[in-house]
Amino acid sequence: MSVSDLVGRFLGRRQPKPAGMMSRFEVTGLHELSSSIEFRRDTASNLLVLFFVTLAAFLMVSMWVGTFSKQETMRGIVLGSKGSQRLAATVDGTVTKVWVAQGDEVKVGQRLLTIVPQQSSAGAKPLSEAELQSLTEQRQNIGKQIADLEALMSNDAADLGALEGNVVKINENLRKQEAELTMALTAQDSLVRKLQAYLKLGDVTRDVVIAQERIKQDYTRQLLDIRLQGSQLASTQIERRRTVQQSKSANANERAQLTRGLADLDSRIERAKSAIATDVISGTAGRIAALNVREGSDVKLGDTIAAIGDPDATFTIGLQAPSKTMGLLALGQRVVLKYDAFPYKTFGIKHGRIIAIGRQPLSLPKDDDSSAMADLALAKAGPRPPKESKFLIEVEPEDRTIMAYGAERPVLIGSTLSADIVVERRRLIDWVLDPIFAMRGRT
Repeated sequence: MSVSDLVGRFLGRRQPKPAGMMSRFEVTGLHELSSSIEFRRDTASNLLVLFFVTLAAFLMVSMWVGTFSKQETMRGIVLGSKGSQRLAATVDGTVTKVWVAQGDEVKVGQRLLTIVPQQSSAGAKPLSEAELQSLTEQRQNIGKQIADLEALMSNDAADLGALEGNVVKINENLRKQEAELTMALTAQDSLVRKLQAYLKLGDVTRDVVIAQERIKQDYTRQLLDIRLQGSQLASTQIERRRTVQQSKSANANERAQLTRGLADLDSRIERAKSAIATDVISGTAGRIAALNVREGSDVKLGDTIAAIGDPDATFTIGLQAPSKTMGLLALGQRVVLKYDAFPYKTFGIKHGRIIAIGRQPLSLPKDDDSSAMADLALAKAGPRPPKESKFLIEVEPEDRTIMAYGAERPVLIGSTLSADIVVERRRLIDWVLDPIFAMRGRT
């Protein structure tokens, strides 16, 4: 082999074939062409296709048959079925006095707790006390004004009555004088006529006749004066009546306005008193089945502070359902119950069914952004979502006891719990396609 052949083989150059010589590949190809042809399938590809087809079919069946459930967790309390009552805090504040103990018998209207609301203070005196003092002074002033108006109206009525009495007496006197003057005028007129007849006969002088005629004119003038006095007295009486009536109407309107203001002040005074101290009153007779607070405890509006009922009676469960779930709940619907006294991770869960759905809200949402104003970070975060009203949902549990460490433990009235309720159940295919249909509907 020459040096050029070695260099060419080192560089990877192919050596030219001699003419008429066939390569090994060509010989093998000729041999294969001369033999029979076999068709082979790729088993791995077929299995892969079968796997994906099966997976797609499984997904389609799952989307069609499978369902998607949305749950809502609600807080609740165990209520007695015989005259039970759940007591909630009416204000945010601190419990300053507990007047009863758990297990005590209570009557309707009995005071149970005293709560002092949270309040800011102006100087050394709480703002609510200063407001109460100011409202009390305003009420006293309005009461004094009403008393003055009533006294003025009474005086006007008394004056009008006295005027009516005097007018009656004066009219009687004027009528008497008018009657006397009328009789005197009639007699004088008769005398003047006789004297005029005598004057024609020459029995009397003209001076006598003129003197009697002057007396007649004087009687006539006096009679006219008396009648004029009667007319003036009647007009004065009418004017006085109109003045008194106008004054009475104005005073009555002013008194009505003051009375409305007094009623508004009374309601504000009651609110101010409740801002100083609010008493929680029993609305039903029974026994204190649960007492969740003690003196010094801080409570929020709507917190359950006590429950009244018969601890030995059968019970139901009251849940606070937000308003967004009210249109999706149904009677007889099953509920998952998780008692706080028996953690479900240890003792398991219980079930119940809805037996009543409230139609009136237990509490109304409050628009209060004071915390956001106090916290700059919350204020910058934008408005918070609005709070929702709460409705009462009554649930009848399937079991009244819980198996705990080999013993049946009763569920006590007043116990708190949480409940999971399925508020929405849809097929997976609907859950996937609904957004598309919604977009088509909007377009």
